[in-house]
Amino acid sequence: MITEAKLKIALKDMMKTKKLKDINVTALCRKCGIHRQTFYYHYTDIYDLIAAIFLNENLGFKKKPKDTKSVLRGFVDYVAKNFLFLRSTYNSAARDLTDDFIFGKLTTFLFELWTKDSKPTEDVDVLRNCARRFAHFISDEFEFCFKDPTLTPISFKNSMSRFIDLAVDVLEPAVLSFSKQELNR
Repeated sequence: MITEAKLKIALKDMMKTKKLKDINVTALCRKCGIHRQTFYYHYTDIYDLIAAIFLNENLGFKKKPKDTKSVLRGFVDYVAKNFLFLRSTYNSAARDLTDDFIFGKLTTFLFELWTKDSKPTEDVDVLRNCARRFAHFISDEFEFCFKDPTLTPISFKNSMSRFIDLAVDVLEPAVLSFSKQELNR
């Protein structure tokens, strides 16, 4: 296994039992069996490593989602599997990295989903704005959950599943309608 992968796996593993602020480069390197200088060859600090994790993270979709609910449920599954890591990064100095990761991934998945079958007459900017707005609402709810120290991955998944059902039924059509009206002003 390459060094970068070892460091990413080790950091995620350590964050299952420790807060990010309690993890240092020395302990991380000891867990990987590498020299401290090797870490600094690849990364400037632990936050740089977190950014690399987020940049290359595979969300584990087995097949391309076909609708908004399957995109969101797949994302909830990913977050539930990585809940302690994501909550710990969110509740640290890496909050902006976590925010950007969730918002960026959701926006990208939704935009790709909504534009794959769009007709040439539909305005791509409307769908892009809609994806951004909808992703913003959803990512705010993820972040709200990360602030709750009593949530477990299972209770998170149950809570977000209920929220997603409501968001897709109520929020998605409203955001799309608003985005279309905005374009026609």
